Amino acid sequence: MKEKLQQSALTLLNRKGFKFTMGDLASELGISKRTIYEHFASKEELIGAIVDEAIHEVLQTQRDIYGRPDWSAVRKLKAILSIVPSGLRLADARVLEEMRRHAPQEWVKVDRLLEEEWGTVETLLQEGIASGELRPVDIPSVVQCMRGASFAVFDPDFLVNAKVSLVGAVDAMVDMLLFGIVSQGDGKCDIAETSEGM
Repeated sequence: MKEKLQQSALTLLNRKGFKFTMGDLASELGISKRTIYEHFASKEELIGAIVDEAIHEVLQTQRDIYGRPDWSAVRKLKAILSIVPSGLRLADARVLEEMRRHAPQEWVKVDRLLEEEWGTVETLLQEGIASGELRPVDIPSVVQCMRGASFAVFDPDFLVNAKVSLVGAVDAMVDMLLFGIVSQGDGKCDIAETSEGM
């Protein structure tokens, strides 16, 4: 029943935002509010369970990707950096903005995930450098850039005004971080010549 309540609450979150009520949820499922309160003490607890589930999904997906023996370090890195949880609909800028305003304690969990969960990425960078898939780079600096880019694309203020979805923004970020913005035909020598002439 808990899972059913969470799924229906997700539907309401995406339809009505964080202002949905437990009465709305009861009507959606055709049950009494008392039945809901047997499983969740409050709407805040229910939303907390939804956010926890989304974070668990991200971490599990990350572990699954890292455990793929048939994937290269670069493929794993690209897949991990591109993870967007499916359940919480974090791809919806409005939901992110409302979470930040109406459920700040849950937003802190998302913020913490973006801030702290970089150990696997560091390991993959080390493995990629060791295998020759990646050129030698200063890993702490690269991770800090990745962390900053992730904060930037998950920022509701950016997403509300952007002409791209969160998934599209994440894809663009990952592509730029892994492959740069210089066309394949253009060489580093052109960049070096420009910087030397400054």
